[in-house]
Amino acid sequence: MAETMAWIDDLIASKRSAYFVTANLDFAAQASGDVELQRILVEAELVLCDGTPLVWASHLAGKPLRERVAGSDLVPQLAAHAEQRGYKIFLLGGEPAILEKAAANLCKQHPRLPPVKCYSPPFAGLLDLDHAGILERLEEARPDILLVAFGCPKQEKWISMHYRELGIPCSIGVGATVDFLAGKVSRAPAWMAKLGLEWIFRLSQEPKRLFGRYWRDICFLISQSWKEFHVARATRALPPPQSVTPVAAPGLEVIVWKGAISADVLHQFPKPTMKAPFVIDLSGVSRVDSRGLGMMLRMMRESWTSGVGGCFLAPSDAVQKLVAVTQLERILPMAATMEEAKALLLREAAALRLPPHLDEGGLRVSFKFPPRVTAQNVETLGLAIRQSWEELPQARRIAMDFVETNFIDSSGLGLLLQIHRMAAQRPEGRMDILHLHNNILNVIRVAQLETLLLPRGP
Repeated sequence: MAETMAWIDDLIASKRSAYFVTANLDFAAQASGDVELQRILVEAELVLCDGTPLVWASHLAGKPLRERVAGSDLVPQLAAHAEQRGYKIFLLGGEPAILEKAAANLCKQHPRLPPVKCYSPPFAGLLDLDHAGILERLEEARPDILLVAFGCPKQEKWISMHYRELGIPCSIGVGATVDFLAGKVSRAPAWMAKLGLEWIFRLSQEPKRLFGRYWRDICFLISQSWKEFHVARATRALPPPQSVTPVAAPGLEVIVWKGAISADVLHQFPKPTMKAPFVIDLSGVSRVDSRGLGMMLRMMRESWTSGVGGCFLAPSDAVQKLVAVTQLERILPMAATMEEAKALLLREAAALRLPPHLDEGGLRVSFKFPPRVTAQNVETLGLAIRQSWEELPQARRIAMDFVETNFIDSSGLGLLLQIHRMAAQRPEGRMDILHLHNNILNVIRVAQLETLLLPRGP
């Protein structure tokens, strides 16, 4: 908790935008089936463990987390810290009366705290919210800390869509914590929280709402722990891998690592300079643990931030098994050969694939999308597509070609909905989606938009 406060101080002092995630067992279960939520975890500035079962699991795995940092504990301490430092807090989401009561209670408990502003937008789905109206209120308030209470995963996806343009140093999804602050829901006794039994207290308060969720989460914990245990045991018995050192290529940084990628040797692992595209050869890796996997994820996050492409080359069986059981093949770019790696990095380097391609006698216009369609590039893409569509009044079909795209977020999903509506305004107009990657299909299905967006017949 003390480190979290220090991290927030550093963020506010640097004035750069970032977000934290408070992940409990339910968050982990949802992320296992939602590639966008999984990627939000990877890209977060800090992931705090908000679930005692996750702490227990980390001890059983031999990589213990030091303590649980629950959102319901973090926010009151954060308010006290903000009172001392003069930070401004903004509460977003939840029921209007509950939100106002939570803000009033914070001000009452911390009289020197700058006035806590709040806003509860009309209830709507993520893509139907009045995003411009919300951003306008936040721009006017200019808080240092934004606490979003839309519920998981809506709050995390909203923050991920907008945190860069918000200019707010610290955004956190806090869910039901607002109910605790307002006194609508009581906290468990301290002894129950200490023993990790807070979930029983919550279940007794809202059995109908929480029983199904808790049962699903427990099943996920048992299943996932069992899978990871067997993978860890199986990889220990694997024969030593036969590594193949790749040939260096001009303008490409090549790193070769042999042996384990584990907590005890991470300090020795050579890091990419992020000054040129990089390839990390993992063919000689004999073992990888969760800390090693975390380092690989941090490397990719830094590469996305730096705008430098990177990938992992020829991962050994030990790496492949752990990546598969954690479903991180959806996130980590991997190539079997150097030729594949070069082709992947070449696609990563291309920001846009416009102008459009005309076919079917000019009746269909096709756009080939970049590898990632996210809040960072969706505005540029949308503008280019709309301009091209308006310049081709004879076109009746607009095709979104995702042959080189492996990820879209909710902003990208919103773009598809806009294009769908734009196409439908013309007689016999329609939108087609071509060459769907499993990651994109997952985002569409999680949003329950298959019927509207998935490709139809010719």
